[in-house]
Amino acid sequence: MQIRIHTDGACDIHADNQPGGWAAILQALDDEGKVIKERVISGGAENTTNNQMELTAVIEGLKALKRPTTVTIFTDSRYVKDIAIGAKKVTLNKNLWQAYFRIAEKHVIAWNYVAGHSGDALNERCDRLAVKEKRSRTYLHSDSTDIRDSAPETNVSIYISTAVDRKRIATAFAAQVIYRESAEEITDYLYGKTEQESTLIGAIRALERLRSKESATVYTAQEYLAKGMNTWVAAWNKNNWRTKDGNSVKYKHHWQRLRELSGGRVVHFQFVKKRKSIPYFQLGKEIATGLLNRD
Repeated sequence: MQIRIHTDGACDIHADNQPGGWAAILQALDDEGKVIKERVISGGAENTTNNQMELTAVIEGLKALKRPTTVTIFTDSRYVKDIAIGAKKVTLNKNLWQAYFRIAEKHVIAWNYVAGHSGDALNERCDRLAVKEKRSRTYLHSDSTDIRDSAPETNVSIYISTAVDRKRIATAFAAQVIYRESAEEITDYLYGKTEQESTLIGAIRALERLRSKESATVYTAQEYLAKGMNTWVAAWNKNNWRTKDGNSVKYKHHWQRLRELSGGRVVHFQFVKKRKSIPYFQLGKEIATGLLNRD
């Protein structure tokens, strides 16, 4: 039986003391190379560095082994591999390296360097897990209190970002759903939808994830959503979903669904004009744009 550990870390490589994440995928393979067992672990830290997260992924992967064994570690960190095999000396992160060498003594370790973002499926899986851990800590420790100070206190904060590809007539949204002690990301690529409709759909998908009666504040870059829910929707409902001009309300079924999801709970919709300093919107925009560019 072969044991392999695939590892990765995620953090801002240009600055120290930033939120970061790590991930490790442990696999047991039979003599024919078929995976017979797999375990996935991940975690992170509030103030860390990229190298610390890369090394932590290796340490935690080795800790997960129940007995001394022969193992191959796959990493995209030359920093970790070079010091582990003795090609370079330890100068930083000495406590972590001491922890690594203590646990490494129990095993026979072979190293395999994998270039990051080169198409290796397991490296990509580790990267996604590590980035998710990093983002959850970025959300929880954001300094974007300026907009929250002006909004009522609620259990959940939701940030809706969108991106548009006018040539392909497509949009994408990314909704960051921030709970008190965790965060999740809801995204989708939508062909043939306008940016306004994409924003409505993103808000619907996010609110659908909340528990019954859980209160929320929805922060949006689209004034259309905020004004619609705060001002227009009550009048539309009274007027049998007709505008003042007697026309049918555009995206009626979306507005009706949002009204339904907001009923029986406290939900506030807040338009945010200045978004550059707010990491939730920056990350959301990056993710939504990436969805449009994936093809």
